[in-house]
Amino acid sequence: MKPIPTVVMIFAVTLAFAEEGDTAAFSAPTAYLKQLDSNVQAIVRADGADTLSAQENAQVRTLINGAFDFEELSRLSLGDHWNERTAQERDEFVRIYQGIIERRNFDIFVQYYREGEINYVDEAIDEGGRARVEAQVPMKRETKQIVYALHQPAGQDWRIYDLSIDGASTVTGNRRTYGRYIARHSFDKLMERLRAQLSALQQTDE
Repeated sequence: MKPIPTVVMIFAVTLAFAEEGDTAAFSAPTAYLKQLDSNVQAIVRADGADTLSAQENAQVRTLINGAFDFEELSRLSLGDHWNERTAQERDEFVRIYQGIIERRNFDIFVQYYREGEINYVDEAIDEGGRARVEAQVPMKRETKQIVYALHQPAGQDWRIYDLSIDGASTVTGNRRTYGRYIARHSFDKLMERLRAQLSALQQTDE
């Protein structure tokens, strides 16, 4: 099985909620991401240290969880295979997939915040209400191109359901990889492989 494509996860926290009773008055997608940046940078750049404390680490992980719609990301990453799965299988896939993404990309996105300043260059919202926000991150040696795909689940602010770095989409890359693996082996074998990957990553947390 090919390695899961690297995803750089940048962020979040739930922000700018409307006044009580007004669930429609959410921020625009770019404004949402900018506020997320501010919240994460307040932690990452607080003391200038090269590493985060355990408390800061936990805070940043909580912010990341709040920014992503992991169920939608999982559904799109499995493609047609999602509809073939039971509710229990879907729940387990989402949980494991989320755990892998969080741990694979934690150090990478922290580096983005420390070395670069995210500049948003374009925003578009389609007729279905899904948004595409393009950004650039000037690093020490290169500039990274980021494209966020966002939507608004019922009654919620924007959530990221796909992230592309330098043209590499999380959803597209994993859907291709997972689809091929399931075709050659089975969904059960894929889950065995993903469980093992998550277990190995969790050991590095200890």
